[in-house]
Amino acid sequence: MKKTVYIFVLFFLVGCVEKFIIPDTIIEETSGNFLAGDTTYLLLSPVWDETYELVNPVEISIAQDGRVFVADSGNNSIIVFDQNGNRPSGFDGLKNLHFEYQLIRPIDVDVDQKMNIFFIDGKQRIFMWNYYWNHTGVSHISSSGTFVHLATGATEDWDATTAQWEERINDSEWGLANISFSQDQARIDSALSPHIFYDGQQQINKEKDTFYSGDSSKISAITAPASDENYIYATDHYGGLNNYQQRVMRIDFRKSDVIITNEGDTLWTFKGIFGATIKGQGTGGGTVNDPRSIDVDYLGNIYYSQFGNYFPIHKIIPNYSGDYTTYSSGLHPTWDIMQSGLFSQPTDIAVDRDLKIYVANSNEREILIFNPDGDYFLKAGVQFSTIDTTVNIWSIIDTLTIDTTLTLNDSVTVDTVLYEAIYDSVSVDTFYKREEKGLLEKPSAVTVDKRGVVYVCDPTTSSVLRFKLSNTLDEDLQPNE
Repeated sequence: MKKTVYIFVLFFLVGCVEKFIIPDTIIEETSGNFLAGDTTYLLLSPVWDETYELVNPVEISIAQDGRVFVADSGNNSIIVFDQNGNRPSGFDGLKNLHFEYQLIRPIDVDVDQKMNIFFIDGKQRIFMWNYYWNHTGVSHISSSGTFVHLATGATEDWDATTAQWEERINDSEWGLANISFSQDQARIDSALSPHIFYDGQQQINKEKDTFYSGDSSKISAITAPASDENYIYATDHYGGLNNYQQRVMRIDFRKSDVIITNEGDTLWTFKGIFGATIKGQGTGGGTVNDPRSIDVDYLGNIYYSQFGNYFPIHKIIPNYSGDYTTYSSGLHPTWDIMQSGLFSQPTDIAVDRDLKIYVANSNEREILIFNPDGDYFLKAGVQFSTIDTTVNIWSIIDTLTIDTTLTLNDSVTVDTVLYEAIYDSVSVDTFYKREEKGLLEKPSAVTVDKRGVVYVCDPTTSSVLRFKLSNTLDEDLQPNE
């Protein structure tokens, strides 16, 4: 297709645009069709949509075994797929989620190394369901125990349903000398069913979270560390941009009960307890302003996106060397990823095992990918085509001098010289790259599996779409025709 473009017009338009411009020298041009050697993210077939029982998929996470967990607020469920889109058995407990006779509309989900599936509903609570316990079944649960004070040898007996039991099993000065078990089916069912893991309204959390209001928390995102740590992270964005309660929290595990599975394993169950406010509201790098998503890499670095003013994307690095863990910003303000003009509603963020950063840039209908150092890499969810065109390059080839007389104020005449430029143009055959959107309507979530397949939730179309770099396709991953 041939077009004529007058570049001298564009020169005047570009100067009015303040939005950050992605460096196009990084993107390899394509012809619109898949060609050998192209590097672009291709849409994989099939798209997971309503035929896969998806209604409003808003968030997504991938477990260490490769299973894909989709938070679908439209059908009040966590829908589970294998990497081929099949529905594995054993996850019926995550369908039609409810608590105290009210349906739960999950808005985020994540899975830790213990196969705890955590999900939230936008309030001040975090729910949990454990796949392993439900897979093996539970035969017994703790009913009481004898505790021994490690320094004095004093003993105490407590029922497992009392507050004193929980205090003693979490007190390093006391040891559990013996334990009695029961087959109380109601308590076993409570442990197996989706249940509250953390509640900011509980008194113990109010006491520990002294500078904030747990009653007011609105947890917007959660993530579990890649290692087998006994904590998770959550973002709190209560009250809008002018409220002080904009933060990243750490929720610690607290021992609750002991269970025996049908396979004979003896395991602790846990509740969540407020651990710390890692970062609070601010305007600089590593501060928080209306956070919407969070992820953590295998090194323990924390990433989050936000809708508030200033920097939309943040990375904070933990430092464990002192008496207290401190967190510093890991992104430089001049890097591509810190340029606010690049983003319009960065709804979700994810980090892969190579430390590349993926951002669901919702209003722009695209996924932005950055290298570990924050430099722009590629886009997913868009297509590029190359246009053969003719460009007219204008230049001044001569000037015309005009000797004239000007009359000022009807009385004063001045001899002067005027110059008039004479222009000419040269036609040059060239190519330019055109970006075409339409694969995504309003992406709300993104994640990446170990193969580098990018999964994107697009609730507007009730779909989960998958993308893969064209130069890494294999026989099991075919581009959508």
